[in-house]
Amino acid sequence: MDVVPPSVPVVTRTERSVFEIVDHLAGLLDTTCQDFVGVQRVVGENMVMAPLSDQDVQTLQKLDSATQTVEAVSTILKNMLTSDGQSSDRMLDVAALSHGVKLSHIIQVLQNRAEAEPAYRSGEVDMF
Repeated sequence: MDVVPPSVPVVTRTERSVFEIVDHLAGLLDTTCQDFVGVQRVVGENMVMAPLSDQDVQTLQKLDSATQTVEAVSTILKNMLTSDGQSSDRMLDVAALSHGVKLSHIIQVLQNRAEAEPAYRSGEVDMF
């Protein structure tokens, strides 16, 4: 994943409505949830060929918990959008909201709503 450089020039407008911000964040969470589901599938398929210890399985259960957490937060954000029509028109400064965010594609999604994908190089895996 791309890490945001220390100072990120803002090329697009810097304010978005609460509705837009929440909608963009819910979309990111939905995509992340689907990524987690895919990872779970790969891990499950590989466990058949190389069984894991009980401790490793317990550790991997955290992935399932993270997947469910991301899905739940996305659902809550979507529910907020449908239940609060008045304050969702208020504008928020994207630069202020994204202060301290280290992933550039997250900021790009907030700024542009483009489905910005993090850049991955073939064979590269960032675990930490």
